[in-house]
Amino acid sequence: MPLINIHLIEGKDSAYLQRLGDTVHQTLIDTWNIPFDDRFHIIHEHKPSHFQIDKKMWGVNRTDDTILLHIISSPRTTEMKLNFYKKLSENLKDTLKIKGDDIFINIVTSQVEDWSFANGEAQLMA
Repeated sequence: MPLINIHLIEGKDSAYLQRLGDTVHQTLIDTWNIPFDDRFHIIHEHKPSHFQIDKKMWGVNRTDDTILLHIISSPRTTEMKLNFYKKLSENLKDTLKIKGDDIFINIVTSQVEDWSFANGEAQLMA
């Protein structure tokens, strides 16, 4: 169960945001084998002055189309994470013409006992 926070500069239309979420979700299905109905995305749109992502650090050339994905997930292997990074970059280039320099991803790992989806239960521990 990854929880996906997608951050970007405001102004994209709802069709763009839908394709963005669909692409992220399908890439997670393909690389992490998550179930189709395991979709928990929150899209955060920011004013340009509130989205202060360095455009040159790490040898990249970011634009105002940069997206930042902050993913909170139960443990994943290094191989799964690396496959996700690569495949998402390819998929976003294909679906939304987002260049690789504009894709910033951070994955934070939590344990199964750190999740409660409802009713005061830790469903992932079952």
